[in-house]
Amino acid sequence: MRTLLICLGLLLVSGCAYRAEEAPVGSWQAQKQQLAALQDWQLAARLGIITPEERGSLSLFWRQHSDDYRLNLTNVVGKRVFDLSRRNGRIELVDGEGRRHTATNAQELVYRLTGWNLPVEQLADWIKGLPGEADTVIFDADGRPAQVQSHGWQLSYQGYTQIDQLWLPSRLELSHDTTTLKLAVSRWELNP
Repeated sequence: MRTLLICLGLLLVSGCAYRAEEAPVGSWQAQKQQLAALQDWQLAARLGIITPEERGSLSLFWRQHSDDYRLNLTNVVGKRVFDLSRRNGRIELVDGEGRRHTATNAQELVYRLTGWNLPVEQLADWIKGLPGEADTVIFDADGRPAQVQSHGWQLSYQGYTQIDQLWLPSRLELSHDTTTLKLAVSRWELNP
């Protein structure tokens, strides 16, 4: 009986801890400037890509430093799909065979080499939960972006997590024409 009471008590405490993690109303508006100022971060995530031609699940690592970034995608067995980077305005993609490709537009380069429509430049802000000024935004009950329409993309924020006092997306779905991207973040690091 005592063990049962202890287990029930632990369940109640863990349930309270989960509810305590929910964002207060309007918190996104309060943190919008902090999100815009956040220039150094990295994350690890699972990325699902669905197109009429294929369905796939990849591991994603993204490291952002000001305007420069490194975006690495690997398949389920850890083989590099591609490594995309921007350094000092120069965009380079290293494919799975180790070949280097350069361009002035990351989204066009990825599309040309893979057939995937990845909005790389916008994704750097969207992934932080920071829609653009011209985007159409619907907020959730806690004042955070829930639905965003931008540049032909529809974004659905399906979960948030609190990291260093900021509410950051943990699950995000993006769709554009016949492409759907599903992002599930497993780890955020701010100012690494």
